[in-house]
Amino acid sequence: MVQHQALYRYNIAMRDYFKHYKFLGDYLLREVFAGELRQALKAYKDYTIVPVPVSSETLLDRGFNQVTGLLEGAGIFYQDCLSKEEAAKQSHLTRQERLALKNHYSLATEQALPERVLLVDDVYTTGATIVSIALLFHEKGVKDVKTFSLAR
Repeated sequence: MVQHQALYRYNIAMRDYFKHYKFLGDYLLREVFAGELRQALKAYKDYTIVPVPVSSETLLDRGFNQVTGLLEGAGIFYQDCLSKEEAAKQSHLTRQERLALKNHYSLATEQALPERVLLVDDVYTTGATIVSIALLFHEKGVKDVKTFSLAR
């Protein structure tokens, strides 16, 4: 259903990285993988890069969107065209609970969508997030949706 690429395998070191970056708020860590991220995304020069959003509550609580932080740390231009309603944090859910979630994402804009979208997330776990957003883009007429994450 989706063509996905990840830069790294999610392991204990990555778990610790994301704990400090996302949950403890060490925003400077957004630059750790900047060079590798910038290099990997060069392969998608014909795609509009769209980050997976966080809900307004998460943004208020955390102070930043970890995905846009990674992109900005790497100097990558992106189109912020999605929004997310508040839902249970996926990090607190089992695989089955994540897969059963309804789509909490919607388009935040009425402007024309590009033909090619590269959806970027920080971590691919079950694929539930990116599959639901990819389906949304396809339903809205986007012809080519690929996905990318820092870790899987």
